Amino acid sequence: MWQNILASSVVMIVFLLVMALVYYFLNFKNVKKQKEHYRKLHQELAVGQQVIFLNGVYGTLTRVGNETVDVKVKSNAVMEVSRFAITEVVAQ
Repeated sequence: MWQNILASSVVMIVFLLVMALVYYFLNFKNVKKQKEHYRKLHQELAVGQQVIFLNGVYGTLTRVGNETVDVKVKSNAVMEVSRFAITEVVAQ
């Protein structure tokens, strides 16, 4: 009886490990692609581009620095924010 329980437990553990490995490899490919997309996006930022931030704020870049950018929003206010908060460049 104990041998049957032990055998089924080992099979279940092996099954769960295989499923975890499959999930890891499928997810790793997507994460790598997403990192490359954002790396390219942040390197190609230029003054005059209209961008969207993670929280949905739209603005136009007025200055691009190493860590921060200045963004002019609709109210003509200029905000200094992290360049890594930019999620998309809007095609004009």
